[in-house]
Amino acid sequence: MKNDIILCGDVYAGLSFLKDDSISVAITSPPYWQQRDYNFDEQIGQENTPNEYIGRLIKIFNILKTKLKDDGVFFLNVGDKYLNKYGKSHLLQIPYRLAYHMVNDGWYLQDIIIWYKTNHMPSSVTDRFTNTYEPVFVFAKNKNNIYKNSQGTIFEIALQQTKWKHTAVYPEKLVLELLNKVNIKDDDIILDPFAGTGTTAAVVKSIRNNLFSKNIYSISIEKGEEFVNIIKERTQIEKVIKIKEIDYQWERVTDIDLNENIETKVLLNDKYGEVFIAENSTEFLSIIKGLYNKDFKSYHREDAVHFLGVKFFNLDCLYFIHNINNHGYVLRNMIIVSDDNNWYPVFMIVNDSTRVQYRFCLDRLRVEPKTVIDKNWSNQNFIGTKVINNLDKHANEGYIIDIIEKYSDNFPKLVMVNYNNNIFIEPVLHLYEDDFLMEGLLFFCPHCKSKINDFYDPIEDNYCPHCKQKLYDKLENFPIIKEPNDILELFEILDQNKNINFDVNTKIIKKPTNKTNSKFNTLPKINWGASPGARKLMMGEYFSKNRLYKVSQPLVAQYLTLLRIEKNMTINDVINYFPSNYKHTVGHWFRKDFGGSIPIPQDIIILKNILDDSIGLLNLLEKTALKYQTVKTSNKGKNPGDFISLKNEYKIKKYFEDFLFK
Repeated sequence: MKNDIILCGDVYAGLSFLKDDSISVAITSPPYWQQRDYNFDEQIGQENTPNEYIGRLIKIFNILKTKLKDDGVFFLNVGDKYLNKYGKSHLLQIPYRLAYHMVNDGWYLQDIIIWYKTNHMPSSVTDRFTNTYEPVFVFAKNKNNIYKNSQGTIFEIALQQTKWKHTAVYPEKLVLELLNKVNIKDDDIILDPFAGTGTTAAVVKSIRNNLFSKNIYSISIEKGEEFVNIIKERTQIEKVIKIKEIDYQWERVTDIDLNENIETKVLLNDKYGEVFIAENSTEFLSIIKGLYNKDFKSYHREDAVHFLGVKFFNLDCLYFIHNINNHGYVLRNMIIVSDDNNWYPVFMIVNDSTRVQYRFCLDRLRVEPKTVIDKNWSNQNFIGTKVINNLDKHANEGYIIDIIEKYSDNFPKLVMVNYNNNIFIEPVLHLYEDDFLMEGLLFFCPHCKSKINDFYDPIEDNYCPHCKQKLYDKLENFPIIKEPNDILELFEILDQNKNINFDVNTKIIKKPTNKTNSKFNTLPKINWGASPGARKLMMGEYFSKNRLYKVSQPLVAQYLTLLRIEKNMTINDVINYFPSNYKHTVGHWFRKDFGGSIPIPQDIIILKNILDDSIGLLNLLEKTALKYQTVKTSNKGKNPGDFISLKNEYKIKKYFEDFLFK
């Protein structure tokens, strides 16, 4: 074969078309489970369960194995998935479950490469680590193969933006680095059975065009004709062979649980959560078995967070960890700990309970921001800027028509907003202070007056950490709440300006055009990528109306419960004060578990008329302020992500212990 080829057709039919023992290297990234819809009938990735998805890929990769040379290598990149998008959702470990079943199907697992995405997408999650990496498995037919072995390799490679209409493109540099890990010869064939936009073929061509490189060739299998056209345009491959589809049968895989003969090791060191790095896979699996032990469950708090890792691991460790979901636990992260060019996993595990929020404190170890926004706002025109109010029952929009008060750096402090010709004066949180102010309530013990935090745990008894007297069980034992001085001053200014009369017709508001000198103005959107400048241009800048204070929902639910008991009212009595469609909504306000919710400001007005807000918490929950929504880095810093670089074991254990909220 002396030229590149595109096989247009289903992957199974395309693989069947190839000669046995003809492929030196296969590199691919199949469609991830339940991630994207490519609008194909019977498409891979849209199976009902992970086990069906894995079973189907096992069938496809089984025939791929027959096409690989005896010393050939298969690089497989697969991303993971959470069971649900929101809530305390379980990380499914799909890549490692797939690898486990592939080994059972006769593949030899040579290595697991970690591809760390240095420009990974940011995330707003606060109850786990942001996902920043994907594994690349190195499979072979035999132990003796062309892979240049270096167990535990890490590739730090940025995501690559291209103009091609495809959101799942892995970067050309990743393919190049993978090909550098094998001993390829002249006339070797490189296969990509899920070619997409042809990244593998493009890299093969660039290697061949290098005067000092090998004359290697590519075969790309792609079913979508739209993508076939992209590959042709991108690589100038002329030879396209249409493949007739072949029916094939596949079976879902069956999960396997830990062997009953595995020794049980029960960790009982810290009721708030265990942090333990096992030396080897035998010890680690014993610890996982210990999770199922009744002594472990009874010793640890229901809101405990566990970080369990293993230095010298095998595939069993990465596979069997997913079974903890069948035993009352949720896997929130598989964190990669990098030690030079080697790595090992640490798993974040919590109870599968909706009664409590687990004690994970991300704010303690956020990463310092690399850039900050210019703090001089004197040249920024905020008149006409959009304001979005999602707090009311029916979301509405308005825009700023006047700035009444400014901060010292000219950022708006008090503004006048027109909501459909209804004028309101709104306080504004400063861009560089809002993260702190929205969590700034101060709580003090009613007995000894010492400062405490606002964490209310409805499962455990609550006592003041200083005088040890009980809290939260009665209104007289409820903590004293104070607001920060900055907020008090802001609302004093608001009160002083509430009587301003303003006729909306006296001013003509010219709304900003949002034009900028950004380099992205000249680029098509598909090439903007995930940079702050691109996101700012795409999303625009606006103000959003938010609840001023973030208070833990269980604390609000307990407070409402105490107010209700004080008035000798049942929950049904409270429900009767609200419209009929509130029947279930009101009940959620009194729940102290994951199903609980906090009433919106409009509802709090009614609650204050029903209940005696003796402590004043309802007044505080009623307060709102505007936040400026732009691309910025939080004062707190960003989520550190699920990839860390630490060498000293003591530092590693201390790192994870610092996330536990005690």
